[in-house]
Amino acid sequence: MFRNILKRLQAVFIAGVLAFSLCACGSSKDAKNTGKDNPAEATTQAREDGVAKGVVLPEQFDNMIYPLEALMVEDLSKGYDYYSGETEDGEEDSFWFSLAVLTSLMEEQSAFGDGVEKDSHYYLKEDTMEMYVSALYDAFSKGDLEYPEIPDDDEYVTYDDEKEMYGFIKGDIGTLTAFITDCEKDGDDYILTVQLKDSETGKVRGTYEFTLVNSSYDGEDNYFHYSVASMEKTEDDSYNFDEDEAPEKASTEDSSETEEETEEADTDEKDDADSEETGSLSQDEAKEKAKEYYGDDAEYSFKDKVTVGDKEYYDFSVKGDGISATDVLVSVDGDDMIGGTRNDDGSWSFDQ
Repeated sequence: MFRNILKRLQAVFIAGVLAFSLCACGSSKDAKNTGKDNPAEATTQAREDGVAKGVVLPEQFDNMIYPLEALMVEDLSKGYDYYSGETEDGEEDSFWFSLAVLTSLMEEQSAFGDGVEKDSHYYLKEDTMEMYVSALYDAFSKGDLEYPEIPDDDEYVTYDDEKEMYGFIKGDIGTLTAFITDCEKDGDDYILTVQLKDSETGKVRGTYEFTLVNSSYDGEDNYFHYSVASMEKTEDDSYNFDEDEAPEKASTEDSSETEEETEEADTDEKDDADSEETGSLSQDEAKEKAKEYYGDDAEYSFKDKVTVGDKEYYDFSVKGDGISATDVLVSVDGDDMIGGTRNDDGSWSFDQ
């Protein structure tokens, strides 16, 4: 049992991301060493597992795969619309979370990596911060928007007054991959259709349409030739692979979802069916098991799935009299259950 052997484990980003076994896009790995000396002059390379056949990407596109991934992961995890001047109050966290994902991708996957690492965070210099923000949100590079305030309960970003630097928690996106299914030129702009896929199952987690414009960032070095001007999630989450272009480990049959499967994915019935097939607990079954920890008198609410060590857990908040933890974690396989509290730095403190 983890209860007797674990006290503190470093977490990544948020439970929403941890619910998936995610990894950096295979399409970006081939490009990570391009443009190190001349970042804006990197050449686009064809990548079998990252671009559909017949799709021609913009010149100097390579590093843009990272901002696209960061924005898709933010949507998948937080569910907020692309940050803009019309973003609703309370959804400013979408800006900081997407920047945290991009920072870790650039540190771990690209040839750049300019963050100062300290206390499980990457701290960015001012010009690096501006470059990243400009790639994610063109409106900022044009001066049309300002940084939103950091929410009091934000787990992903901090500001060091002494260093005058923003720090972003280190994270990993596991086996998620970006797959570009279409690219059309619209004047000087480009419209890309991109899927966020699970490379282990081939399952599409979302399909998005991006508008890319030439970057307005005027810093000395710019690793992104373009900026994202808009992002919208489309209703069509399917793409039919040819047999020879399906990503490794993904069968042609598994690579796309029918409309019926997409609708079922958000239902309890689909969750239960998946649980029966894999032998894992459904969310409802995990909640009933969680009640064994502090008893039925406590109040339990599902938050998300998290990964601790090498296991995936259902995370339930717990409230009640005489309770020493804020969360009860129940492993998806049903073998482990542990009470704990998430610390400010993203780590966990577990009951003895």
